Amino acid sequence: MSTHQLKGKLHALQKYTHHALVSMPQFKMLMPEYSDDALKVRLNYLVKKGVLQKICRGVWAFPESHYYHSTSILHLPHLVRPSSLNYLSLESVLSKYSVISQQMFDYATVMTTGRSGTFKTPLGTLELTHTKRDPVAITNETYPLDDYPLREATIKRAYLDLKNVGRNLELVDQDALSEAITRQGSDNYEH
Repeated sequence: MSTHQLKGKLHALQKYTHHALVSMPQFKMLMPEYSDDALKVRLNYLVKKGVLQKICRGVWAFPESHYYHSTSILHLPHLVRPSSLNYLSLESVLSKYSVISQQMFDYATVMTTGRSGTFKTPLGTLELTHTKRDPVAITNETYPLDDYPLREATIKRAYLDLKNVGRNLELVDQDALSEAITRQGSDNYEH
């Protein structure tokens, strides 16, 4: 397949995914004529030529994508843990609602039913922390994020996750936490 043909397929794929990231299984779907070894060689060649950008093991970005500049680290969890339930939690959620003063620029803390791991990427750092919680319980304490294939914990769940994984609770402003949980629990509160 020519580079031009591949670019056309990537543009078509990203009209569906709404981000510039592409995983190895997606490349296998787009380029079925390549064996696994040949596909790896081809992808390495495309990175060297600047057609693709390596993000982390098994994930690349397509810089020519219309979505390239709006692609965020929050698009990555479902690609590195595709068969797991992943949700934004811990410091990322508590920082978003000013419950901790620490700002989480280019760093995402995500709970996952898959393996823990940290991915340092050109998009920022993704920290995945394993949870053994029941997926149904997780969906009851999370909600879908607009524009991302990811869920977000409620403020209360994010605090409980922080406590359960043994993180530093001294960063938490308890008054701000109580107020934020109350606001989020009210009917007129917007996520």
